[in-house]
Amino acid sequence: MYEVTMPKLSDSMEVGKIIEWRVKPGDTVAAGDVLAEVESDKAAMELECFADGTIAEILHADGEEVPVGHVVAVIAEQGDQAAPAAAPPAEPKPEPAEQEPAATAPAKETPPPAPPPEPAPAPKPAPAPRPAAAAGERVAISPYARKLAAERGIDIAALQGTGPGGRIVAADVEAAAPAEAAARPPMQQRAMAPAAPAPPRPATKAPAAEPLAQVLADKRGIDLATLTGTGTAGRITVDDVLAAVEQVEKECDEHAIPPSADELLPAIEVREGEADVEDAPFRHRTQVRIVSASKHVVPHFYMTRGADVTALLARRAELKKSLGVSVTHLVLRACVQAIKANPKVNRSYDRGKIIAWRGIHVGIAIDAEGGLTVAVLRDAQDLSLADIVERTKALVDKARRGKLSADERRHPSVTVSNLGMFDVEHFQPIINPPSSVTLGVSSALDTPVVRGGKVEAGRVMKLTLSCDHRIVDGVVAAGFLKTLKDLLESPDTLLAAADASHGA
Repeated sequence: MYEVTMPKLSDSMEVGKIIEWRVKPGDTVAAGDVLAEVESDKAAMELECFADGTIAEILHADGEEVPVGHVVAVIAEQGDQAAPAAAPPAEPKPEPAEQEPAATAPAKETPPPAPPPEPAPAPKPAPAPRPAAAAGERVAISPYARKLAAERGIDIAALQGTGPGGRIVAADVEAAAPAEAAARPPMQQRAMAPAAPAPPRPATKAPAAEPLAQVLADKRGIDLATLTGTGTAGRITVDDVLAAVEQVEKECDEHAIPPSADELLPAIEVREGEADVEDAPFRHRTQVRIVSASKHVVPHFYMTRGADVTALLARRAELKKSLGVSVTHLVLRACVQAIKANPKVNRSYDRGKIIAWRGIHVGIAIDAEGGLTVAVLRDAQDLSLADIVERTKALVDKARRGKLSADERRHPSVTVSNLGMFDVEHFQPIINPPSSVTLGVSSALDTPVVRGGKVEAGRVMKLTLSCDHRIVDGVVAAGFLKTLKDLLESPDTLLAAADASHGA
């Protein structure tokens, strides 16, 4: 059997939505066939098949949201044995006349008729839900699974855990919700029903533990029998339980659907006729989660500098005719050169690790039909200005058609957001992880500038750098921004660097 899982289609993707299945159980498929259309937080993609075989089972229907890595379908490969179907009992065949026992044989010696063939075994039923926990038995439960079960009125002790060590995780609650809701009697009826007799308490002796450790373990669903005590004579301490809680929550976070980012805010109560309300699209809700997490987790600081781009815009008018160059292309080129001079901005921070990227991968914020998306211009350090123009136009076209590949959205080491075409004077973008800096490019506005001690009319573009203070400090950010400003104010230097790169 080959399991088809929800793929990770972008850095920030944790949950994908199945838009439409292109196959059904029983269909024959081959490697390369399209199984379904899947939506990530960035775009809609086709889910391809990587094995030849037959669709044995589809586990999630159209419209369902599935965590990354969870199985969505099963393919039976050649040689796999399907469960035999139940067959009706075979009718006993009458014995032919010539095989009847001789009349002279004693009746008592007549052999009994052969029993009819036994019917083929029926498929094994699905495993029954886990019975309620026995008295004294502790069931390991993910904190988020417990919260989800409480919200949906699910008896969590009756679930079968599929997490590490049989731990009940959020996916178990999600899977059991429809069946539990249908089979469970009303709360009042359950309260009145007599409790089932508890099975005998197991004879195993619980490990010695501090009283507070026992209380904490009960509340957090930790089985003391699985812990090794670090206290006197192996006694389990509060620190032992807290360490187990931290480890279990870390494991369960990989399986759980993260809660909505706006759960901490009070709900907006809308009166009838006061507004039109509809469910936000999947991609929009995912973007809300990402930007909320970025703003909450990443310590932002901002730095702004104005660049006199009067000369650059004049050169751009010439280059537009020959190469189709836009202001965005020139900013991207300047950004790459500034990163080469200030490589410390081309790093990321992740869970105690510093990631120094070998290539310069520039993310470009694009306003696509399904919402804001980021296309990544990979290994931009090797591109000439003409290459940047060609590659960027192709990326923008694919982004607006929702056709970016996973590699074209993967790991931007720096992100550029240009709102200059909208007559914007200044804005502060939110950092787009794993980028450590996101550059906000505003409009080039008519502004008085001082040149050679004289005030003249000029075009000034404000550049705002949003920085991740975990990995970028003020000196590094200032150095990058100064280099970027100098390049944009000296088009000859910028274009000479582009020509040199093209010649190399």
